[in-house]
Amino acid sequence: MLSREIIMTVVAAAALALVFAACAAQAQSPLAAQDHHKRGLALGRSGELDLAIAEFDKAIELSPLLADAWFNRGIAYIYKGDHDRAMADLGQAIAVDPRHCMAHYNRGVILKSRGEADRALADFNRAIEINHCFAEGYINRGRIRYDKGDVDGALADYDKAIKHGADSSAAPPSGSYLVSVSNPVLAMAYNNRGVVYRDKGDMKRALADFNRAIEADQRLARAYSNRSTVRLPGGDARGAMEDLDRALMLDPQLSEAWNNRGSIRRSAGDANAALADFDRAIELNPRNAIAHVNRGNARHANGDLAGAMNDYDQAIIVAPRCALAFLNRGGGYLQQGLEEEAQRDFNQCLKIDPTLRPEIEAVVGGARRRLRGLR
Repeated sequence: MLSREIIMTVVAAAALALVFAACAAQAQSPLAAQDHHKRGLALGRSGELDLAIAEFDKAIELSPLLADAWFNRGIAYIYKGDHDRAMADLGQAIAVDPRHCMAHYNRGVILKSRGEADRALADFNRAIEINHCFAEGYINRGRIRYDKGDVDGALADYDKAIKHGADSSAAPPSGSYLVSVSNPVLAMAYNNRGVVYRDKGDMKRALADFNRAIEADQRLARAYSNRSTVRLPGGDARGAMEDLDRALMLDPQLSEAWNNRGSIRRSAGDANAALADFDRAIELNPRNAIAHVNRGNARHANGDLAGAMNDYDQAIIVAPRCALAFLNRGGGYLQQGLEEEAQRDFNQCLKIDPTLRPEIEAVVGGARRRLRGLR
């Protein structure tokens, strides 16, 4: 049975712009409303969210057309984890001021987190239309385009995010040899563009972008994890492992980094350590289909076919288009003599990814050779 290891690259979405914004106050807003709004801003920035919300309430009561009060109350609700109220307030901010860029942007991020990609895309489009230099908007729109298979569109968005991110106030002084002294937005744009280049097979450009992402933000764990996926195929197993150790030190909750380290450890023959890493990856993210496939491969290699089949089942449940899960589960069925089930999985694998036909033929051929050896 084929036992292909998979290492993951991750395209990140820019975080919510959780900043209490003091935009230009509407001229028609009473001074008292503006005073309450300013007090709400100060309280929100100091973390006193309930008091801040109370001040925004008063500002809105006095001046319902003060869009920033609606927006900032929405931000306070996001901090409190109440996304339903946040969505209502962000929507009201947009109703009052259709050109409120940050309201569109933050609503888009919430919509994306809820799986409403098309509605989120509309908000990111609007935010970018209002502010053509909005790097975070391009990053998030690029992520949706990438998820929809529009790789070239995603690449164009990341190019723009890098241009505008480098032009931002976080850019280094003229003559600096660093891309940025500390520019998390620029780092995320480089990280995501690196993933696109890696998908296109351009490992040189991918490596350069992951390096730039780390220069821009040395604490971006995903960039180290993603760089490992380029260093390993390039023969730098030690560098890849160092990257993963660094990623896990920065973010011990990063499921894909545990998966990637497990793949390297299994390739190095350390089966028990690899299984432990895959276990941790799945514990942190039970929907990590790739980790399920890799743990299934490791279990199968250890003679635990039942455990392997369970992992392939789980991978298919959480990611119905995971071709390698169907490929490997088909091999497991074939090993058990369940040819009809195996053929069904191989057919589904080819429907998802026709390029895997040689792997299927290798699995079938290997099974036939084993069967002949038993006779």
